[in-house]
Amino acid sequence: MEKRIPMNITIEEALTIYPLSEGKLVAGAQGASRVISSLNLMDAPDIANWMKEGELLLTTGYAIKDSPDQFVKLLQSLNDRQSSGLGIKLGRYWKEIPQLVLDEANRLHFPLIELPFEFTFSEQITALFQSQFERNTKKLNDVLEMQKKLVDFAMQADEHTNYFDKISNILKHPIAVIGTNGKLLYNVSDIAEAELLNQWPWNLDYKLSRLNNRFSYRIPLLKNGICHGFFIVMPTNLADINAEEGIFHQAAVILSFHLESIQNQESTIASYRLGNTIERYFQGKTSLVDVYSQAKSIGSHTWSSSYVCSLSTFSSTLTDNEAKKSFIRSIQRELLDYPKLAAIESYHFFVFDKLVSLFAITENETKEMGYMEQISESFAKLLNTLSVEALKMYVSKIKRSAEELMSGYEECLEAQRINATLTSDSSVIFFADLEFIYLLRHIPQEVMSSYCDYFLYPLLQKDEDYITEMLRTLEAYFASNGQINDAAKELYIHRNTVLYRLEKIGEILHIDLKNTNHLLQLKLVLMFKRLLVITNQ
Repeated sequence: MEKRIPMNITIEEALTIYPLSEGKLVAGAQGASRVISSLNLMDAPDIANWMKEGELLLTTGYAIKDSPDQFVKLLQSLNDRQSSGLGIKLGRYWKEIPQLVLDEANRLHFPLIELPFEFTFSEQITALFQSQFERNTKKLNDVLEMQKKLVDFAMQADEHTNYFDKISNILKHPIAVIGTNGKLLYNVSDIAEAELLNQWPWNLDYKLSRLNNRFSYRIPLLKNGICHGFFIVMPTNLADINAEEGIFHQAAVILSFHLESIQNQESTIASYRLGNTIERYFQGKTSLVDVYSQAKSIGSHTWSSSYVCSLSTFSSTLTDNEAKKSFIRSIQRELLDYPKLAAIESYHFFVFDKLVSLFAITENETKEMGYMEQISESFAKLLNTLSVEALKMYVSKIKRSAEELMSGYEECLEAQRINATLTSDSSVIFFADLEFIYLLRHIPQEVMSSYCDYFLYPLLQKDEDYITEMLRTLEAYFASNGQINDAAKELYIHRNTVLYRLEKIGEILHIDLKNTNHLLQLKLVLMFKRLLVITNQ
C-alpha cells in the first residue's frame, strides 16, 4: 500500500509534533534538517524504486523482516533517492533495530526514526498533516501581512527613508542589493561580497541558486526597460521562495523606483557640479583637465565626438541651488517622453544661472539637413512643458572637441546679444543663422553705409513705398534660400508677383540674380542694412 501526503517540514520539526514526538531519532541525527516533502507508507519490498526526493517512508518493516542486510540496502536505496528519512514501528516484525543498520544510517546521515508503537500510522499522519495545514495558514497570513506592509511602505516612503533596511525588516530574510556597475549597495547577509558577485556581470533574468547554507533568489531591478541593479533575497529554505516569490517581486518593483530616484539624484548632483566646474573654467579659475575629470564622474562621452552647445534663458532667472537641481531632475524625467531626445546623449547644467545643454551627435547626423533644428525645437518644447515663462534658446554651431566648449558657449551668448537687437519671435535662435552679422559687425558704419548707398543708388531714387516693397521682396527671397514659392508664402503674394519684382530689381540695379557675384553683393548690402539698423538703435 502506498499513500502520499504533501508536506514541507524538516525531520527535526516533525519530531516536535504529537504523537510523533513520542518517537525518537535513533540514528542519522546529522540529517535532521532534511525537508519532508510528502509521506509514503510501505508494505512492498521494492518500494525504494518508487520513492521521490524528500519523501519520508513509514513502515512496519514487514518487507525486510528478519534481514538486517535488506534493511541496510533499503537505507542505501532511500538515501540514493534523496528521501528525507525512514520511520519504523518496532514490536511486531522488529523487536529492535540492529546495530549494523544504525551504523549505516549514521554513516549516511540518513534520519532513522523509531515510531511510537501505541499510535497508528493514521494518527501520526493526521497530526503531521494538521500541523502542516496550520503552518500553511500561518504562512499565508504572514505573506498577506508582508504584502500590506510593503504597500503601506510604498505609499509613505520619501527620499529620507532607508528603503533597504525597511524592506529587509518586512521580508525577514537577509537581502543584498547590487548596482548596475557591480557595486555592492547593501548587504545584511553573512555572504561575502566576492561570493555574492560570482560570475558578474549577470543576465537580466531571475536566478535561483545556493550560497553557503542559504538559497539565493536574484531579481533584476527593471523600470521602463532599464536595469537599475539587482535584488537578492536569501531565505533558508525553498518553501519560503515558493510561498513568498510574489512578495519578493513586489519589493523589487519598489526598489527599482528607489534606485532610479537615487541614480537620478546622483546624476543631478554630478551635473550640478559639472556646471560649477565649467563656470569656474570660463572664469579662468580652473583648467580643462578639471572639467574632464568632473565630466568623467557622470560617464560623459560627449566630447569624444561632435556636439552642440545650447543656452536657454527664461523670463525669471533660477538662482536657488535646490531649484536648479529640481529643474535638472525634471528635464531628465521629461526626456523619457521624447524618444528622439532620449536616444541622444545629453547633459544639462547651470552656468552663470543660465541653463546650458550639450547634445552629442554622430558624424552622419552632422550631415543630415535640419537634424539639429529638429532636436533643438523638440528640446525647446520640452522646456516649455516645465515652465510657463517665456523661453529663448540659443544654439551654437557643431563643435568637435572639449577645447571648443568655450567657443560654443560664446556663440550662444553672441546669438543672444544679436537677437536682442533683432527682436526675433522665434524661441530657438541658431548662431549659424546670425554668423554673417557676427563676422561683419566690425566693419566701420561709414563703409557699410557708403557701400549700400552706392549699390542701391538706382533703387533709392524711387518713392519710399516702392523701395520698401522691393527690399522686403529681396529679404524674403534670401530667407527662403531662393525658393520662389516659399518667398511668395512669406509675403502673401502670388509667385508671379515675386518673379516680376525680382526681374524689376535686376533691371533697376543692373544685376543678374543668377550671377553668384551679384547675389553675394546683394546679400552683403542687405546684411549691412540690418547691421546699421542694429548699431543705430
